[in-house]
Amino acid sequence: MKTFLFYDVETSGLNPAFDQILTFAYIRTDLELNEIQRQTITICLRKDIVPSTQAFLTHGLTFDELSLGINEYKAALKIHKILNTPNTISLGYNSLGFDDDFLRFMFYRNLLDPYSHQYANGCSRIDILPITVLFRVFHPHSLNWPQIDGKPSLKLDLISRENNFITTGRAHEAMNDVEAVIELSKKMFQQKDIWNYCLDFFNKTRDEVRINNIDKKLDIQNTRFRICLMVSASFGSKANYMAPVIHIGESLPYKNQSLWLRLDSEDISGLNTDTDIKDTFVIRKRPADALIVLPALERFLDKLPEESRNKSRENMEKLSIHKERFFEFIQYHIGYKYPFIPNMDPDAALYQDGFFSFQEKKEINLFHQSLKDLNLTLPDLNLDKTESIKKIKSLIKSPRIKILANRILARNFDNIPDNIIGHAEDTEYRLYMKRLKSSLEKDLIIGYKNDIKLNCRQGLEELKTTRQALLNPDQDTKRMLGWLKKYIKAL
Repeated sequence: MKTFLFYDVETSGLNPAFDQILTFAYIRTDLELNEIQRQTITICLRKDIVPSTQAFLTHGLTFDELSLGINEYKAALKIHKILNTPNTISLGYNSLGFDDDFLRFMFYRNLLDPYSHQYANGCSRIDILPITVLFRVFHPHSLNWPQIDGKPSLKLDLISRENNFITTGRAHEAMNDVEAVIELSKKMFQQKDIWNYCLDFFNKTRDEVRINNIDKKLDIQNTRFRICLMVSASFGSKANYMAPVIHIGESLPYKNQSLWLRLDSEDISGLNTDTDIKDTFVIRKRPADALIVLPALERFLDKLPEESRNKSRENMEKLSIHKERFFEFIQYHIGYKYPFIPNMDPDAALYQDGFFSFQEKKEINLFHQSLKDLNLTLPDLNLDKTESIKKIKSLIKSPRIKILANRILARNFDNIPDNIIGHAEDTEYRLYMKRLKSSLEKDLIIGYKNDIKLNCRQGLEELKTTRQALLNPDQDTKRMLGWLKKYIKAL
């Protein structure tokens, strides 16, 4: 039976490769949104995580709450199994823009398949935020829409308050947010035909077919292009969450990416300036992602601000006039490859290193099964178990599997002796922890966007800046700031 799995996560920060999930809450329902099951999984704060002050002030999780949680490895196994239950459709609010990235990297660094919940065993994903945007734009009377300083807002907690949704707990608490998303979905579900129409945008096959069936109507230098409307929360309320776009082709290096140029930009593809073509950008869409593509029909265009419509017409004329520059732009972007980052940390290498090979999967399965057989959560790690761990590690040949497996042991199992994990001064994990505590630029831990993992110095700087910005913090906030300072210094 197909089921919905509404879920939400709270995290230690905003970096999916380097921060961690702290709570994972879900409610499983049938397709009529009737509840079947619910659970919250709390995860201990890992010893290599510098907590973000802003994140903790937002969700309010305390040290006492987290200390009752399970380790990340055990949680990853449980969550992976839940999301990969056959015929599960996982849903969240902005889940494809945030939560799913965290899940993917958590699965990867814990040697679990990062993608199977997207396609295997009848499983798939849906994001409620883009559906909410569609209702906001085309069926605004479906809900009461909140505003901040006179501007529309799509924040879940404000929508929940404005519509008197019945939830438990505080805002930004994982289970509370799951309940709010279900209440929001029930409101939209009342218009069942529209609800089902929106769900189809997250079916890869149907999404591709819909786009391919949109007529190509713009001719430039004997090439015909498809003009569409794209809907996304990222475009903002000023644009009514919409943008006119032109489909310029498919990425050659990345077969699942279609490329789109926004037509209401001020300097479209750098035509008006001496902009280096390397400084221009396109929108990259994957099938069934959070970017909704509609045909440029008049009933849809009516929802587009007049300024955007006028700029779009003006820019289409410019593309025809500056066609050589336009086609140079197209050739650059369809052939573009993300830059290789040579010093990327293994935790962040999911996209650069790619899928696990067949041989790596065999080593991974051996590792998981061996840990399960050894039952390492027990304190009685005897000599036989110690020797078994050594043997398991000796059988792993893949460099990345070896590093990730060793980090799993070091992060999650305090009862494993140092000589098994390799806590000598020159081991990879010990050097990694030293870099986390260092303030030297050469020791920064690099991510997949050439970003960096929050280290102790930066964590304390964020704490200081946040404290100075708070005018009259309450007692709970003061306690939180005090705990965070003490925790980071202890690292």
